[in-house]
Amino acid sequence: MLIKNGNVIIFQNDDVKVKKLDIRIRDNIIDKISENINEENEKVIDASNKVVMPGLINTHAHIAMSIFRGTFEGCNLYTWLNEKIWPIEAKLTKEDVYNASMLSILEMISTGTTCVNDHYFMSVEIRKALEESKLRAMITRVLMDTDGEEASNKRIQEFVDLYESRDETNELITYSVSPHGLYTCSDKLLKKSRELALKYNLPIHTHFLESIDEIEDIKKMHGEQASRVLKKYFDGIHTILAHGVKLSDEDIEILKTMGCSIAHNPISNFRLGCKIADTTKYLQNGINVALGTDGQGSGNNLDMFETMKIAALAQGGIHENEERIDSKDVIKMATINGAKLLGIDEKVGSIEEGKCADIIIVDISANLDNIKMIPNNDIISNLVYNTEGRNVDTSIVNGEILMENRKIKFINSKEIISKYI
Repeated sequence: MLIKNGNVIIFQNDDVKVKKLDIRIRDNIIDKISENINEENEKVIDASNKVVMPGLINTHAHIAMSIFRGTFEGCNLYTWLNEKIWPIEAKLTKEDVYNASMLSILEMISTGTTCVNDHYFMSVEIRKALEESKLRAMITRVLMDTDGEEASNKRIQEFVDLYESRDETNELITYSVSPHGLYTCSDKLLKKSRELALKYNLPIHTHFLESIDEIEDIKKMHGEQASRVLKKYFDGIHTILAHGVKLSDEDIEILKTMGCSIAHNPISNFRLGCKIADTTKYLQNGINVALGTDGQGSGNNLDMFETMKIAALAQGGIHENEERIDSKDVIKMATINGAKLLGIDEKVGSIEEGKCADIIIVDISANLDNIKMIPNNDIISNLVYNTEGRNVDTSIVNGEILMENRKIKFINSKEIISKYI
């Protein structure tokens, strides 16, 4: 495959640049990046008046939560979970989870996400949907034990069964050990999570300090502050922290010693009234920050372009006229930083020779559908502030086209959508 004439987003010396380049893909690998490649290829994609960029990486989502879109309004995180979400989730069937997962996967492919880090249950059904769609993902079976040891042991066994039944030849799907959060997991379960992560050599993925209530709840449950609990159980393990809204200076210093990454979910945090993480400060302190949408119940949608915009704007609200992240930082948060968070940055996250071809092509041509981009004085700024997921023309994962000219491959989009009409 040859992608020609595109405005290619390249990361160079810690900078983000746009260059007119061609990209040749051989099998699943980016084989050559150069000007004016004119060799014979089986397929040529003309990317004139388009941006060619790394696929977006959604580092915290709940894939099957598409059915909860629009179910939240006017309550805090704990009320929303305890009174609205968890009672409904207890009644979900395997078919519900599969269908809802397919709807979310369709949403992600059509809006430029090529990799997602999921945090849910009934994960065999989620895996089936991912395998059929050929999206890249990290998946899990979430663990918690606030409802007793018997339920907890069942969840642990479901995780073990999920992991041990994996297709080891499928490099698109990887796994994490995922205690739900420090306020829903006892010391015993956190210890067990550590054992599983070490046994299978997997990362930890957990909610962390998403709301102010967690600070005291974690102290009551574990006897010390959240970051110390985290270090006690997961030091030396690659750890992914969803949210991290309420980090103190001491928390930041502890996380720096652990090499943790933050999956920042600004839209969900705003909507649930959790305030917003100071990602500028985290990045300045050397903590890797990537982006996530959370589930559609709190995050509304899985459009990572919208998440990029809000992530950038929110820091202006925190820092006023002080130094803060800009559109180039946010592009990296949505791509290469996400790959680092998942531990797959040697494979994906940037357009480089030798990396897997996870690439999206975004239409920036001057027409009515792109009126917000005209005049396009700064392509990078326009990508962050004026682009929407529906501007994505083509999505490629591992060298395979999942959507071209807004037409989805492999899955029947009409059939999926019809289930919710």
